[in-house]
Amino acid sequence: MKLTYTCSVCKKQNYLKTTAETRPDLQMKTGNDEVHVNCDHCGKLDKKHINRITAVVDNRIMLVGVGVGVISTIVLWNFFGAIATITFCVPIIFWRYDGEKAHRFNSYALKRK
Repeated sequence: MKLTYTCSVCKKQNYLKTTAETRPDLQMKTGNDEVHVNCDHCGKLDKKHINRITAVVDNRIMLVGVGVGVISTIVLWNFFGAIATITFCVPIIFWRYDGEKAHRFNSYALKRK
């Protein structure tokens, strides 16, 4: 899961470098309701309210997981047969878990003061 925000000047999507699981966790890490961000594209320094930050599934990790799953399925197919299909399902399970984490982050909003 990656946390993203949209720059108010150039309207491009940027990523936050934090590992907060929920909005209250992010609020506790930053210490207030706003996060100071710097756009990677135009360099604009800005403040974003925590409710303006969204979570998306990290597709790079999922691609690596699917690649490892395919390779392990091919290697194990000769030795274990149908059990190898389970190794192909493991990346799908992680993808669903990451999607649920992103949904939980996006579904909860903080009260504005």
